[in-house]
Amino acid sequence: MTRAAAPDAAYEHRSFGAPGAERTVFLLRMGASALSDPLPDATTRRDARIVAIGLTLDDIDDPVAYRGTTPAEASARGIARFVDEERGDRPVGIVGVGAAGELAVRIAALVGSGVDRLALVAVPRPESELGGHEVAELLAGIAAKTLLMNGRDDPDAASAAARWFAEGLPSARVEMVPQTADPASRLVLAEVWERVLSHVAPGTLR
Repeated sequence: MTRAAAPDAAYEHRSFGAPGAERTVFLLRMGASALSDPLPDATTRRDARIVAIGLTLDDIDDPVAYRGTTPAEASARGIARFVDEERGDRPVGIVGVGAAGELAVRIAALVGSGVDRLALVAVPRPESELGGHEVAELLAGIAAKTLLMNGRDDPDAASAAARWFAEGLPSARVEMVPQTADPASRLVLAEVWERVLSHVAPGTLR
């Protein structure tokens, strides 16, 4: 396990899972649990190294009227460099959760063929028409096989959000998850982590 500031950035990252594994997965999310293992039992069953990157609202801010590089664009470039350094010559998986999903899309677009699997969990569609147009352009250039997992009753990222992303991606699969806890709450990553891992780290079961 490592926990440190990533190069040229203000975010922290933590590695868990199998340290010497050939397969690496980058997990992007915000909040107090951003650097924690979503479901250790599921993670230990995979021969994969997970690199969790903690983000803040400042890291993903992408104001429509901003002139020049937005914070989100700067974050994406910095993390994309970090991903390239960490992956070597092997393709990796990326997981974007909630509000960090758009940043995951940006990073996948920048890394290009270096990302072969992408998972977007409970990611709402862009709020503005201009933002939606920009994200749609990025989605069209992503060749990675993408899994979209959304809560059926999610107030911000239900089936309409999943369909919006799926329509813009060359290779996408949508899976809607019935929510058994508070039906008005956001889908919890731990509830679907095993399924997400099976997508972004295929063939790595021990």
